[in-house]
Amino acid sequence: MMRTDGREQLPDWPSGDDAQWAAEFEFALALGHTPPDGLAEQVLEEARLTTAEAGLPAREVLGDPAAYADAVAAERIDEAHRSSVDVEGFAAGDRFTSSLLVAGAQVALFGVVLWASTGLWIPVGWPTGGAGLLLALLVVLVTGVIPELRAAGRLRAGRAAMGCAAVLVVACAAGFTAIPRGPQVSIPAPSLFVVGALLGVLGWRVPAEPVGRWFRGRAVPAEAIRSDDEAWLTRLSALLRGRHGVSAGSARRCVAEARDHLAASGGSAAGEFGDVEVYALRLSEGPGKSRRAARAEVLPTALFTVGMLWWGFDLVSDPEPASLWFWTKVVVLVVGVWAWVTTAWSLWRKLRPGGAGSSGGAGDLGAKG
Repeated sequence: MMRTDGREQLPDWPSGDDAQWAAEFEFALALGHTPPDGLAEQVLEEARLTTAEAGLPAREVLGDPAAYADAVAAERIDEAHRSSVDVEGFAAGDRFTSSLLVAGAQVALFGVVLWASTGLWIPVGWPTGGAGLLLALLVVLVTGVIPELRAAGRLRAGRAAMGCAAVLVVACAAGFTAIPRGPQVSIPAPSLFVVGALLGVLGWRVPAEPVGRWFRGRAVPAEAIRSDDEAWLTRLSALLRGRHGVSAGSARRCVAEARDHLAASGGSAAGEFGDVEVYALRLSEGPGKSRRAARAEVLPTALFTVGMLWWGFDLVSDPEPASLWFWTKVVVLVVGVWAWVTTAWSLWRKLRPGGAGSSGGAGDLGAKG
């Protein structure tokens, strides 16, 4: 979630325990609060100076690192930044840049497996080659583009992208299985490493903030939101549903209450409620937020389940124990099943009545004047 540019100076901690405290603090801050770039490094430098002046370990001076991260977040991460973070804790642009890293790793892994199983030169027909390219595009679309569009409040564009993803799934399946391979050409396996490395470098080096601005800057013009109450209310509904995972019914109730308030007061939406993104954050915060975050994981988990079922069916329908590719697929299936079980168990605990994420829900949202 938290991105760094590789130029920060790490504090020189006097002991291994202090360095461990710093690592735990940074992890807790990044995982639980999605801080702005540079905040963790700034706080750690301040903490190092404080502990050096006191001459005591960081745990004695500053306490538990997770609790200290909570305190820092409450004091130094303002609403403007928190309002840009989605319900799962991703800042604008992070989903897309991470998807490039995932796609790059996928391409590089395919290169390793194909090199080991078929040799230096890989025979490729246009259906399988095209399907491979579409698969990488599908990964970026599903893990990067669609979540960014939803977090930007661009729900219609997100639905269109989901339709495109469904088409790509069919095209990939057809390219790998149904379409005859036809004439083939040979390409060197290391070329896939180069492509994977380029995607990885692109995902690592491209700043997330401009990417997030690109996705979110094409939603509704800021001037229209400030001057048009209906545009402000429409944007509020889109942010609640997309960025903060609020149900459509709860979002409609919030908008209706805000509209009633405006009718009674005679004021403008921007004047009465302020910035629409900050107001959406205030409405969405509360005991139901963790449950909504868990609900946001249901669809990706379901899609992952379908993928694992297809992978397993493909494995048992045409077993080739003498092939390295077969055993690679076995390893991927075992790791995938383990990840699925872990994720499903975590979701069940969060979503079941009385579970970790069930203390309240989106239904307790209401307009706040």
